Amino acid sequence: MNKINTYSSNPVIRILSHVIFWIAYILFFFLQYKFYSKEFDSLAAISSLTLTATVDILAAYFTVYYLLQRFLFKKKYVLFSALFLISAASAILLQRVLLYYISYPIFYSDMMHETSSFWYINPFYSFFNIYTVVSLFAVIKLMKYWFRNQQLKTELEQKNKASELALLRTQLSPHFLFNTLNNIDALISSDQEKASDAVIKLSEIMRFTLYEAVSDRVSLEKEITYLENYISLQQLRLKNPYFVKFDNSSNCAGMNIAPMLFIPFVENAFKHGLKNIVAPGIEISLNCDDGIISFEVVNRYSIIEEHNKDATSGIGLANTKKRLELLYPEKHKLEIRKSAGIYKVNLQIFP
Repeated sequence: MNKINTYSSNPVIRILSHVIFWIAYILFFFLQYKFYSKEFDSLAAISSLTLTATVDILAAYFTVYYLLQRFLFKKKYVLFSALFLISAASAILLQRVLLYYISYPIFYSDMMHETSSFWYINPFYSFFNIYTVVSLFAVIKLMKYWFRNQQLKTELEQKNKASELALLRTQLSPHFLFNTLNNIDALISSDQEKASDAVIKLSEIMRFTLYEAVSDRVSLEKEITYLENYISLQQLRLKNPYFVKFDNSSNCAGMNIAPMLFIPFVENAFKHGLKNIVAPGIEISLNCDDGIISFEVVNRYSIIEEHNKDATSGIGLANTKKRLELLYPEKHKLEIRKSAGIYKVNLQIFP
């Protein structure tokens, strides 16, 4: 829990902070009077300041917690202005009552000769005297509201981002499991050893998806193993064992990446790439150089079938682009080129 929320949710701390603020306010003027006055009565000064500070306190809380929240923040400007002027006049009169009938007679009896009339009031000085601290109190409160709202906004964005990433991740390969199970079922009667190996690879894929892919980052080695298992299972339905060429450099050790980021491009190559061509029909490469991860997938496709392709076929790639924008803002470069029956994806992720 952050400091702002802790402060807001603890009533003891809130009350204590308000008490400290007003004590500091009274002490400020007390020390100011003590510095400038030659004939200084500490008890009289602190008592009078505490008495008149009640007007400042009432004006501050009424303005901040009632006028601002009920009228100004709701854009009721006319009502706010009218009530503010009425409350300011009331505060000035109340301050004068306390000074004239209590503070002067008890603490400063000599002041009664100088202010023989109750209406001996300078409204501009009194307004400035009261509403300077009211303004300071309002600014502190508004800054607190602003910081708290910014924090809540950040937390909401983070939660939305996490939810969106989780949703996008689950949409990457919904049909892969069913195709693989069908392929394994066909192998059981013809090649049990190969079927067993396929089951092991499928279990590794499922383990990665369920336990590793829920993290924000995974090691690049695990991501490569995941790709290799996926490619191996996809090749079960291909006659040519060399149809897919996967080159990955050994200098990617120790690097991390967002999970399941490459698989949509590989899945897309298997889904839409031509199968009846000379190997390699799909070329995949993964290299790491100076902290830059470079991933490339190349496959051949039918230009005629491209025109008749299902409109929903690009959902996986669209989701991956969205994930890249969320996870690597301004730290990635994605190029997808189609030319003369060759589909090429080049993705670079920068440190």
